[in-house]
Amino acid sequence: MERLLFIKSIEGRVLAGITMFVGMMILIGWVAINEEARMQAFVRQHTGRSIERGAELFASLCSECHGEEGYGADERAPGLNNPHLFGYDPVGLQTAAITNANRALVRLNKDIESLSNEMIDPENPPSEERQNEILAEIADLETQINEQQLAIEAAVAQRIEILGALSQAVENGLFPLWDTVVDSDRTADNEVEVFFNNNGTRLAQVGWAGDLRGYIITTLIHGRPGSARVYPSSTGMAAWSQTAGGPLRQDEIEDLAEYILNWDKGSAWTTEDFGAVAQYGKPLADGSLPTGPQPEKVGDDVLGILARWEADEIVGSPTSGELLYDARFGCTDCHRNGASAPDTVGTLARIQNERLAEARFAGYTVEQYIVESITRPGDYVVDGYSSGLMPDNFGDRMTDQQLADIVSYIMTQ
Repeated sequence: MERLLFIKSIEGRVLAGITMFVGMMILIGWVAINEEARMQAFVRQHTGRSIERGAELFASLCSECHGEEGYGADERAPGLNNPHLFGYDPVGLQTAAITNANRALVRLNKDIESLSNEMIDPENPPSEERQNEILAEIADLETQINEQQLAIEAAVAQRIEILGALSQAVENGLFPLWDTVVDSDRTADNEVEVFFNNNGTRLAQVGWAGDLRGYIITTLIHGRPGSARVYPSSTGMAAWSQTAGGPLRQDEIEDLAEYILNWDKGSAWTTEDFGAVAQYGKPLADGSLPTGPQPEKVGDDVLGILARWEADEIVGSPTSGELLYDARFGCTDCHRNGASAPDTVGTLARIQNERLAEARFAGYTVEQYIVESITRPGDYVVDGYSSGLMPDNFGDRMTDQQLADIVSYIMTQ
């Protein structure tokens, strides 16, 4: 400001001060506008350095068992550079095409039913001209139905072909519970979808409800103390974190995780990538999960389930239920925004105001209706949705507590 004293006039000083203030504001604005890009560049640089450090750690500590390229080693350790680990569904597009075609078939058949009822309406019979229009519309709808059926057949055939191309990966441990990959009988119903819900990703196999980063970091911290029992050529994966008695600091654990996550190709994985994996993770017995008797499943006796909950004082947790609903059992895939099943949002209100108002549900409670809908989905199908899309074996897959948690979560919607 002392320099302004050299400006003789008051007007000149005011003008100089305004100019300096505007200049400062422009500078601050420029910095603010570019701050997000600068921070993004900083994050990329930080992540890149973390990946580089993780690569060095992997080469020196992990590659002997998991392979230099992360493809694993036969009966020694599973591959980490692995589409199955990253949740890539090799038949996801085909399954989506089948679901969409089935939804279209429901709509087209309802349109034909409506037109047919109009044609034979005794109280308001259509004119001859309208009858001809109805017949033409029905013929067009039947053509569309045929197209959708052909689309389903094509998607099923593509799915069989893709699964057949995974034969080498299956030999290397992919989908060990899949007794035959190419079997047309399996694709006639929803068994493929049911199978992939439980085995389509590594996280689904081990029942991990969190994200992949959390799974990798947790595994690195605690190791796999019993893995030597299922990988005969291995001495077992030790705990690597210093907090669990291992040699690595937490930042080094994070670097290793960044390096492993860097292998993810997103939607660009191919069947060749599946075949390149030398050893896939083994389900249920990799040393991290209990090997004792499994808890009994809930079954499909609706009244028996509710009576058991009351007798055993089983209470559901909405928080746990949301995790199970979203990640473990994949309910969100179909129910989000009413994609191919009733929308999750508003479920409770619809049950109370619409479903229980129907004569067939006289005496039902909301809880009873939800339990029946999950364990016996074929008993009642909401208008506008196709029968058979929802798996009918949740009673064989869920425990009492899991079902109670999901019911508790749905009752918050």
